[in-house]
Amino acid sequence: MANKGETKTQKSLSAPTIRHLKRKTKVFTFKSRPGPHSKETSVPLGFAVRDLLEVSNNLKETKKILTEGSVKVNGTIRKDRRFPVGLFDVVEITPVKKKYRVLLDKKGRIILTEIDFKGETYKVSKIVNKKTGKNSKIKITTNDGFTFELGKEKATIGDSVKIVFPEIKMGAVYHMDKDGVAFITGGTHVGEITTVEGITEGTLQRKKLVSLSNKDSKFQTVTNNVYVIGKGKAEIEALQK
Repeated sequence: MANKGETKTQKSLSAPTIRHLKRKTKVFTFKSRPGPHSKETSVPLGFAVRDLLEVSNNLKETKKILTEGSVKVNGTIRKDRRFPVGLFDVVEITPVKKKYRVLLDKKGRIILTEIDFKGETYKVSKIVNKKTGKNSKIKITTNDGFTFELGKEKATIGDSVKIVFPEIKMGAVYHMDKDGVAFITGGTHVGEITTVEGITEGTLQRKKLVSLSNKDSKFQTVTNNVYVIGKGKAEIEALQK
């Protein structure tokens, strides 16, 4: 039988667990399209507007809001309701002058937290690749598809970088080392903001581990679950405002 192409629909029951929705209330929900985030780590923009922010009541209203160019993601107008929105992205609803940052709750589901509308638009992205290009220039690639050329900055895989919008300009580099502040993206402590205590290098039998602490406990997790978001209380508070 011939391939019929892409399925345009997404049933609520089979939607990725990262979505915060009542699966038995509606049969269908928005489906993500390929973009800067995978479907397992993001939600479609239409879902964020209608179901999380409740700016619209139905699909028709959602389409109208997006078509009018009323919604920006990281400083860029997005009209595609299937555009994937992921961790630390900034969603702006321009008519009502409100801005939100994408975070995770304690169950690993995406939520949107309101931040200062007049504040700087930026996000923190994790470095997932580093290579040497032409003329021995070192380039890094982030988890959401941004590529930057390093100058005097030092950065490696696992570190994070601040990206300023709409210029798409690289700011500070946050290293995964002692006293760094990290956001946990998986495991028992998902959604928590913690402090890095140290790094335990991996072996053939064991993955690289990060030792972390918060107000209540100390624990270890694999590096894939750790997302460094800054160094110092002031920077972390700014991320959440």
